[in-house]
Amino acid sequence: MVVGGVKAYYPAMTAQWNSNTARERSITLVDGVRVGHSTDLDGATGCTAVICDRDAVAGVDVRGGATASHEIELLDPCGLVETIQGIMLSGGSAMGLGCIQGAMEFFLNQDRGFVTQQGAVPIVPGAALFDLGIGDAGVFPSKADGLAACESAGVEFERGNVGAGTGAVVGKVHGHEHATKGGLGSAGWVTDDGLKVGAVAAVNAFGDVVDSGSGKIVAGARKDDGSALDTSAAMIAGDVRPIGFGSNTTLCVIATNAKLTKTQATVVARIAQAGIARAVSPCHTQYDGDMVFVLSMGECEFDLNRVGVLASKVIEAAILDAVLCAKSLHGVPSA
Repeated sequence: MVVGGVKAYYPAMTAQWNSNTARERSITLVDGVRVGHSTDLDGATGCTAVICDRDAVAGVDVRGGATASHEIELLDPCGLVETIQGIMLSGGSAMGLGCIQGAMEFFLNQDRGFVTQQGAVPIVPGAALFDLGIGDAGVFPSKADGLAACESAGVEFERGNVGAGTGAVVGKVHGHEHATKGGLGSAGWVTDDGLKVGAVAAVNAFGDVVDSGSGKIVAGARKDDGSALDTSAAMIAGDVRPIGFGSNTTLCVIATNAKLTKTQATVVARIAQAGIARAVSPCHTQYDGDMVFVLSMGECEFDLNRVGVLASKVIEAAILDAVLCAKSLHGVPSA
């Protein structure tokens, strides 16, 4: 079952797509997962909360050379903490990570977190993308925004110019004036034997978003006449203009009902990065801070590699959904 906006790109996957409910077409098809946003269209920034109604085992895989993150070290299989309460995705670059304090307050109010003698300490890893190139570069998601995103979380949620995807832009090899609007997307798939995998993606990539089946550039860098430039081809030809480091990132969260250890969740995250590689060209550059988080929310036993391969497909669909749901904003046109 794949999100409706990408059916044209996934005929094989969408042969199984037979649901009209938003829950079954997104990350929230996994029981216990909810998503909420705080959005500032004027400032072109926002944050997205992925809430786990029960604690989740989590892993992460990080690629690229320009990351902005919070407490992802705790997800290392050698780390003490076994479970987390949620994940925050944010705009505003490193300054936007302040919204995570709002998520911690949200879980503190529920007395949820890592148990210590002094009380619960909420564990909310997070990551931010650089969206300061459009809108107001002095506006960042705040603690209040993070709390609002958590409080608004539900099984149905908006996509496109919302939350962490509000100020996202893709295809920036020739700057924002030749780029295309990115955004936030989601997708989900349920197999015949009950394996559930869903994804949410905030897509602010340096490279172009591509339909891997046809090779078509769906959204990305544009020539002066508005046609697709093909970022990879331009770079190979040496057509690279001065680029601001750290101004790009694709952030993904996977949720599954498969029972995983921290090590296994990390392996799934690593395999799932292939979805970014298929959908974004180029990806994992020194200009990107690509991350994939994985949340294990179930007790069902499934083959580890099977979960990872399906996760990569769902990420690919969520990335396409992000740019297809996005609308033009602050002069940046949409796909």
